Amino acid sequence: MYLTKGIDAIATITELRSNTSELLEYAKEIERGILIQKNNQPYAVLISWELYDKLLASEGNQPDEKPWMKKKKK
Repeated sequence: MYLTKGIDAIATITELRSNTSELLEYAKEIERGILIQKNNQPYAVLISWELYDKLLASEGNQPDEKPWMKKKKK
């Protein structure tokens, strides 16, 4: 993982696999997300639940209790 201006941190998929607990704890401590890269390209962003909740609230939404359990619409 390395730091860059404008983003708190960048990690690769490999780093995410091998340092999951550490990255989760770091995401919880920071105000921004951690950019996850795959093949040197942006792939996902890891953010804390608190930041996710704030982002949804700023859009007037509330998070589901278990969003990963919802069925996808076809």
